[in-house]
Amino acid sequence: MGNRDQAIHFLKSGEETARNKTDQKLIDHAYQLMASACYADPTYWDAFYRNGNAAVDLQRPEAAIACYRRALECAITAHEKAPLLTNLAWKLHERGEFDEAIKLCNEAIDLNPKLNLPWIHLSSINTTLGATATAVQCAYKAVELSPPDDALAEFALSFALLFDRQYAKGFKAFEARFAHRLPQFLHYPYPKWKGEKGKTVFLVADQGLGDTLSFARFIPQVAERAGYVHACVQQELMRTFRYAFRKYDNINWLPQPCNFPAADAWTTFVSLPYALGLTDQQIRDVPNYETLRENIRSDWKVPDRKLHIGIAWAGSPQNDIDKHRCVPVTQFLELYRVPGIQLYSLQMDQRKHELFSTGCAPLIRDLSGYARDITDSFNLLRHLDMVISIESALPHICSMIDKECWVPYSALGKDYRVGPDGTDRLWTPHHRVFCQQLGEAGWGPTFNRIIEALQEKLHESELRVCSAPSADNRKQRAKSA
Repeated sequence: MGNRDQAIHFLKSGEETARNKTDQKLIDHAYQLMASACYADPTYWDAFYRNGNAAVDLQRPEAAIACYRRALECAITAHEKAPLLTNLAWKLHERGEFDEAIKLCNEAIDLNPKLNLPWIHLSSINTTLGATATAVQCAYKAVELSPPDDALAEFALSFALLFDRQYAKGFKAFEARFAHRLPQFLHYPYPKWKGEKGKTVFLVADQGLGDTLSFARFIPQVAERAGYVHACVQQELMRTFRYAFRKYDNINWLPQPCNFPAADAWTTFVSLPYALGLTDQQIRDVPNYETLRENIRSDWKVPDRKLHIGIAWAGSPQNDIDKHRCVPVTQFLELYRVPGIQLYSLQMDQRKHELFSTGCAPLIRDLSGYARDITDSFNLLRHLDMVISIESALPHICSMIDKECWVPYSALGKDYRVGPDGTDRLWTPHHRVFCQQLGEAGWGPTFNRIIEALQEKLHESELRVCSAPSADNRKQRAKSA
């Protein structure tokens, strides 16, 4: 045994220092102090456990897993071991090591049946595996074990229900996101809107651009029920929404960020299915809205190519699944195994610079300079034959104009609108999903399947061209008639 008192002192000093997150040097110093605790007493399980937690916060998953495993080698009580197993299970789940993760969660439950986190993890794991009914059962058990003010279990339940296609219940449970992750909304100067008629409503975009675009499908119902609506949205959506909902004179569109208007209640775009009290079928059947069609030049298109394909390889880093869903831009170069295609980048954020840092610029034409907002994106898309994009905002943009979109879909990072396997999608009936299989190394096998499908599509397109009557034949038929 080492110096236990010194190890405890290092841990406390490190955690106190880590609370100041304004200076990177202090964060590094805090980590050094906590690591020193493991040196001071290599038999102290809590030193390795807390270093594992610190590694999670610092986005160092391999170090976290190793720290948790090292902690299990130390003397530890059953009460202490249960949360340790739970944390280790979660990091293994994120790496796709489901069998061991499930085993550890069940072991943690046996050690401490009152813990809710193992049930939350089991719900998430079963969702990833496509066992959505089991995921719902596990999530309900987690809620049962949670204190009333603990929003995490309810938040987990929301995704289990949404993936199980229980949309009405899922969106109701998803209101827990405010207490769990968006507490600032709970301090708004008016109550939450519950669908009351005649109210002046402050409607806010609380998720990403793709979510705001998707859930704006419910705006007509809001305009008809509310007396007046102040709608605060991302600036890129202002022109699109002003046109799409121009007939509703009781909507005031405001660009984010905006000050609080005079209102009776607040809600958000993603909360609309719940606030409006919609059923599963009403949520499914909500129609698209009209988008502004403008004639724009298309001289940016590369001549003499058979298929013009837009691509996007990255999403918002704020999304939990972003680390799983993103694809290296260089992976898309494999599509050039299909002769006659041309790729165009629809990556509009800072990741577009990867075209140049990876040597892709000669092969993938950057269209970001042509799009000031989503209306421009719609009109660019109309000049392309199809889109191949990760599950980000772009497929939602495509869905609004029924543009064919193929989605390489991560095995670990899933979206409830696409579902566990892409066979039952919400609001994207014309999309095609190519699922990365569990255990596959990287994106190569998924893109091989996309390439095969692309070759078939191009072949079918060429057959249609060959079978179509020529202009001379059409003239001759017209004369004969």
